[in-house]
Amino acid sequence: MRKKLWIGIGAIVLTLGIGTAVYAADTGSKTFEQMLPFMKKMHPNLTEQQLNDMHKSCEEHSGSMGTMMKSGGSGMMKDMSSMMSRSSMM
Repeated sequence: MRKKLWIGIGAIVLTLGIGTAVYAADTGSKTFEQMLPFMKKMHPNLTEQQLNDMHKSCEEHSGSMGTMMKSGGSGMMKDMSSMMSRSSMM
């Protein structure tokens, strides 16, 4: 019973992880001009220069996260595999 539970949880986690990665890759990045109306609405007290700096910072951060996801994806698979093999020993 425990083995089936862990396999089910592993399958759900794996499915959600892959779905999130596909969604993130599909959305792409928007230009500052496209985001400006939304940013002004969310941060009405900031100047356009401050919003531009924020947008650049977010782009840099998302670029590093994308690299981390690509390099870390196989590690996550290994972790899931080892977790599932440990649970089968119980």
